[in-house]
Amino acid sequence: MLSSATSSKATYAVVAGGAILATTGLMLLLHHQQRNSVAKFYRQHRGMSGLLRWVWLGDHLPPHIRRSMDDLDDVEKRMVESDEELEQIEISIERARLESVDGGTTNGDDNESRRQSLFQQDPKLRTRIGLYSSTLDMLASSIDSVKSHSDDEVKRRKKALSNNIVELMNELDRMISIFL
Repeated sequence: MLSSATSSKATYAVVAGGAILATTGLMLLLHHQQRNSVAKFYRQHRGMSGLLRWVWLGDHLPPHIRRSMDDLDDVEKRMVESDEELEQIEISIERARLESVDGGTTNGDDNESRRQSLFQQDPKLRTRIGLYSSTLDMLASSIDSVKSHSDDEVKRRKKALSNNIVELMNELDRMISIFL
């Protein structure tokens, strides 16, 4: 039977051996990577403190930046839903436009009468367009409310998401202007 002192030393030796093995494995992994890959890995995980945080906590980002990134992830998911809604609005506008071709044509057809025709064919379309525009405004507000904490990655994502919102707004305006 082993004494408690002997089992304690054995446990310590196993833990120390495991730590040495893990460190050696990490060093070998880093050593076998190309120089560019190591530098990229180091930058991606925000330096040595990020690497240590990644190993110790399982996340290379500080908590305040993680919250900002999670908020941007949420906005990104809602943007996918908004993109799908824009496709549905586009289908409705295109259907109304095609149905208006089937109807009678008048020579004095101006923008106002075409707009009225569009909304008479699909009365809920005006509401859908208004709600969609409001949703895009809320998404833009959500992006603006995310704090960047002077972090380049958060700033880059905020800019990309803002540009995507602008593209969606421009696409909606383009669809409406083509019909009207």
